[in-house]
Amino acid sequence: MKFDMDDHLPLVSVEIEYSGRKKIFGNVLLDTGCSSTILDTDLCEEIGLLLDLENAITRKMYGIGGTEIIIEQKVSGMIIDKFRLNNFTLQLGDVREKHGFDGIIGSDFFSSNKLIIDFKNLEVSKG
Repeated sequence: MKFDMDDHLPLVSVEIEYSGRKKIFGNVLLDTGCSSTILDTDLCEEIGLLLDLENAITRKMYGIGGTEIIIEQKVSGMIIDKFRLNNFTLQLGDVREKHGFDGIIGSDFFSSNKLIIDFKNLEVSKG
């Protein structure tokens, strides 16, 4: 997975597939300081990933910008770029409007896939 540096931030464009539907999330932050992967709720709806309010868990997301409420739920069979996620706990929230990103790929994604972030070659690869 290749990424670009924009204002000292590693940003990637990734295709996300869920239930056979695909969409490009064009402005995703690679953030090892974020414990969880968070995707924009509106963009996820376009691929059929809807909030499961019956089984979802409400969480607070803390950071430099303050605190906000997100929804945490398990997804199965999701693919981000070429990496398959089975029974992966994902967070859904309003990250596009509030932070300007289509999503944030957090350390949970990197560690579960044993990935290495290579800033010299600007790529993420299997370790």
